[in-house]
This record gives sequence, C-alpha cells and structure tokens, in this order.
Amino acid sequence: MIKYVAPVLTCLRNEREIDTESCLRLYDHLIKSGMDGIAVFGTSGEFPHLPLTEKKKLIRAATPVIKGKAEYIVGTGSMDVNETVELSNYAFDEGADTVIIVSPFYYGLSEDSVFEYYSHAASRIKGNIYLYNFPDRTSYSISPKTVLKLAQKHSNIIGIKDTVPDMAHTVEIIKTVKPVLPEFQIFHAYDNNFAYTVLSGGDGCVGILPNIAPRLFSGWANAMRNKDVDKLSFYQKKVDKLMDILWFHSPFLATCKAVLVQQGIFPKDTMTFPFLTFPESKKAELEEFMKEFV
Repeated sequence: MIKYVAPVLTCLRNEREIDTESCLRLYDHLIKSGMDGIAVFGTSGEFPHLPLTEKKKLIRAATPVIKGKAEYIVGTGSMDVNETVELSNYAFDEGADTVIIVSPFYYGLSEDSVFEYYSHAASRIKGNIYLYNFPDRTSYSISPKTVLKLAQKHSNIIGIKDTVPDMAHTVEIIKTVKPVLPEFQIFHAYDNNFAYTVLSGGDGCVGILPNIAPRLFSGWANAMRNKDVDKLSFYQKKVDKLMDILWFHSPFLATCKAVLVQQGIFPKDTMTFPFLTFPESKKAELEEFMKEFV
C-alpha cells in the first residue's frame, strides 16, 4: 500500500511548552489535504528537546483529530529503552495506531546491540512498530539483515523509515526483506525519493515537506497509485525544486515553521533551545519562493 506520511512540526508557546491548539490545526489541515499518515514527535517535531509531560499532553489531544482519518503514528524513541516502552504503551493507550522508534543515538552500536535494543522494546510494547534508521544522527546504520531478523522475530515490527540521502541502503532493505516478508513496509525519508522508493518495491515516504505543501505530495501519491507517468514526472520536477528550501537556513525545521506562520497555520515560529528561528531578513525571499508550491 502506497503511503505519504507527514512527520509534523511542533508549534510552541515557549521553548519547552507546546501550543496544542496550533498543532491540532496543522494536523487537521494535513489530513484534509490528503495525507495518509501523521507522525507526531518525529525528527521534525523536535522530540529530543521536549519534556515527557508535554509529549503526553499532545499525544492525548491529537487522538480525536487524527484517529480514523489518517494513520496516527507517534515517535517514542529514547536512549533509555524503558522510557521508549513507557511512552509507546502510553501512546497506544491513548489511541495511536503505530509508534516509530529511532535507534539509540550518540554511541555507535554494534548490530547485536541494535538487535537487542529493538527486541527488548518490541517484546514489551503492545502495538505495531516502525523502525527508524537515521545514521547521520546515530552514527551507525541498521543493516538490512538486522531489519529482517527483527521483523521475523517480532510480528509487531511492521516497517522502517530509512533516513539516508541516497537510495542504495533503502533498496538493499527492499531486496533483503520484501521477498521474505512482502507486507513489511519500507519508507524513505527524503521527499524527492518517494517515486524511486515505490518503483523499487517500497511503500512510500515519511518526509517533512508535506508540512508546507501537502496537496503537492498527496497529488504525487495519487499519481503513483494511478500509474500516471506524466503526472509523476510533473510532481517529481516540482518536488526537486522545493527541496532547495532545506538549504535556506539551519535547522531546516525553522524554515518550515516560518512558512507555516506565513500560511497562517502557526501563530509564531518559536524553536526549542538552542535552535535559532528563521532570520527576519530572509522571510520575504522565503515567501516568494513558496508561491510556486501552494
């Protein structure tokens, strides 16, 4: 099944307090614009910087907005596996459909350590899990053979988000896992690789850019479902242009928040500390750039 999932940005009242109402406005907008899934507290949601109590409040509040309208996914990864399990089970108690768990970061881990972390978590979590491979942030990659081994051992490990710039690693996961477990879901994280992923046998994308141009990406997903080559090409070219927005400012999350303010969805573009907001001096340029995509 082809899916386009938006890992949503988190609107903030201040550096540590979530603006729940504005977050829910974004989720509703994305669902009405055709997103297949909403992933709360992914990388786009600044999850490492937010208190657990704030996360739990938003997880609960998001359920009636998302549940039954799109797949409700919650990012629950932590360096502490017990916290991962606790937050995952809380999310399921509150109505989440799936959790997505990034592998432990900072220390480079062996394949055996990665397997033990996910195996320990999966055996205690009472719902379906997406693995989350992000070597630029964790300093190592989850190998295709470990992905297969985990999915074979734990029936609740049902997919993976692969965050790598090119397609080589994702294709190896597809080649390794799909012949054995064809229902296992494989997603790329870079929006420009959505079509490549599906054409290679994967299932879609979990990428940040639908936050700021959701109809562009739901249209692209529909073109893929309809096997409309001309529209696929049209959308690919549009997305390739939109990818340039990721280089306007670091972190790119701040750029996307600034766009949501310009679109009237977020009231302000506050970031968690120590991130800096998008510079005022470049906001006119940003607004002009986005006119082609909304």
